[in-house]
Amino acid sequence: MTDRVLTAFLERQLAEGMALAEASDLLRLIPLPGDPPRKYIADFRCKGLVKSAAGEIVEAERFVVGIWFADGYLREVDPCTALTWLEPHTIFHPNVSAGGPFICLGRIGPGTSLVELAYRCFELLTYNKVTMREDDALNREACAWARHNLHRIPVDRRALKRRARDGAIDFDVDVIEVRG
Repeated sequence: MTDRVLTAFLERQLAEGMALAEASDLLRLIPLPGDPPRKYIADFRCKGLVKSAAGEIVEAERFVVGIWFADGYLREVDPCTALTWLEPHTIFHPNVSAGGPFICLGRIGPGTSLVELAYRCFELLTYNKVTMREDDALNREACAWARHNLHRIPVDRRALKRRARDGAIDFDVDVIEVRG
């Protein structure tokens, strides 16, 4: 790789992403081969929703997203290739296409960090952030369901990052944002 700016960015993403994963009980971040890595598997062990074979909306506790930093990522981002829904295929969320592979976190600006993408994916999976507009949903059925089941969301209120235990102040705040 000859682009020194992109290389430095990717090295920083690796360090910061692995630091977040180390400080989390809910995220396992797997860098795929590359020096520095461009692709990651984000394996979340949090509560989210899936649609069962019987058609019921039930909780699940494992979700996997692929993250890819393309050559031009610092100039422009194609959200359809930067993020890929991997599993489970029965994910039930307005911002994930039924069966995948599309996931929408809203606008992703050039140079958005791996840590920010992980947090935004986590907020989406746990229904801590959800936009309930069928005209803008990848899964309209999930959108309608969410609007009629506000009492069930957010599904998981835990923080992605563990709280500091050494007496230091940790400013990770659980914020619930529901847009309608």
